Amino acid sequence: MNNIKEPSSKNKGLGSLFNIKTINISKSFGGTKALDDINLELMAGEIHGLVGQNGAGKSTLGKIIGGYLQSSEGKLILNNKEIEKWSPKTALDNGVAMIHQELALVPLMSVFENIFLGIEENKFGVLEKKNLDFFYQLEEKISFGLNPNDIVGNLRIADQQKVEIMRALARNAKIIIMDEPTSSLTKDEINRLHALMLQLKSSKYLIIYISHFLDAILEVCDKVTILRDGKLIRTSAIKNENKEMLVEAMLGQPATITFPKKEFSSIEDHKTIFEIDKLKTDTGLMNVSLKVNYGEIVGLLGLVGSGRTETLRAIFGADKILHGKMKYLEKNLKIKNPNDAIKKGIVMIPEDRRKLGLVFTQNTKSNISITNLNKISNLEILNGLKEKTLVQKLINQVDIKPNVIDGNISYYSGGNQQKVLFAKWMFNSPNLILLDEPT
Repeated sequence: MNNIKEPSSKNKGLGSLFNIKTINISKSFGGTKALDDINLELMAGEIHGLVGQNGAGKSTLGKIIGGYLQSSEGKLILNNKEIEKWSPKTALDNGVAMIHQELALVPLMSVFENIFLGIEENKFGVLEKKNLDFFYQLEEKISFGLNPNDIVGNLRIADQQKVEIMRALARNAKIIIMDEPTSSLTKDEINRLHALMLQLKSSKYLIIYISHFLDAILEVCDKVTILRDGKLIRTSAIKNENKEMLVEAMLGQPATITFPKKEFSSIEDHKTIFEIDKLKTDTGLMNVSLKVNYGEIVGLLGLVGSGRTETLRAIFGADKILHGKMKYLEKNLKIKNPNDAIKKGIVMIPEDRRKLGLVFTQNTKSNISITNLNKISNLEILNGLKEKTLVQKLINQVDIKPNVIDGNISYYSGGNQQKVLFAKWMFNSPNLILLDEPT
């Protein structure tokens, strides 16, 4: 590639073509087996897709290859050499980088500092101009529109995801693991990323592409591996697959599941449950109006920065409303803060579950029941049996994997963490649910 420099001398020692192989790789978290006897060969110069349902083991496998998790059993072979001690740093030193579904950035640092953190060339603590020149090379190639001086913690999730992508590219890795890299990108940005992936492939990079978006997998990948319940179902050339075949292999049954048709069962469904009129906020919303009827799913569509998130935050009481009215259950509504909204039956699933949605030091049970302790208490004394019963019912209903109430959610897949977050608010029996980029 013309505009992206060759890998550094650190990872040239292992040869110009990077291949990786997993031999009988298994991984367990407590009593739950996340991966079971995975044998897979990944070759330089290909884009290899990993697909499967939530909890299938895709991200776990990616993290093992990237050095973020150690396998419980099996071997990892890089360029015909067995890897004994593997960590994110040693992986990076050997040409393997990972773009995480859960972003791993330093919020108080700038875009530029995050991208070059740990590999920066500096003199007396000042970054050299060659780093900045390389940043603009990358930016010109991928056209993400990032300002190198912006503080990462102030950026939207979509822009933080772009920083993660550029961070991996700046490290000149020859094996790049992309875990759901397009989840917050626009269609144009996805197209540019795919074009870049194809360009990297032509320069003999190995791209491991983990995604729920099967159309994207079929469009850009050379091979695809399907995982189900931690087991490898098959690996095949993408030309031999179609969407229906992939879905059937992921589910283990014919792909006949469709979204149920909405049926109005009573006149109640036509009544307005919630309404905003000419809403104006200190975050830039101007004259936003909408109505939501009983039983409706109302979508908010717009580009990043158009006001989708800001509208939900204003309704939820997280941002100040300067002008306009809200009605809820046919009565004028004023919400002081998010806690006030929750008490009135309005809940919000935020875009950033790690920062705003879940408590990662607590288990599944505690994360779900925390929203309504009154529901499981008698005279302010927690009824543990009632808590377990109600939480287990929600775990079954939402289909959280692993199906245990005391699971460590830090080890859950992104999709199952999202299910825990959804179950948390279902425990509160809300009337109005605000979903910000829930998928």
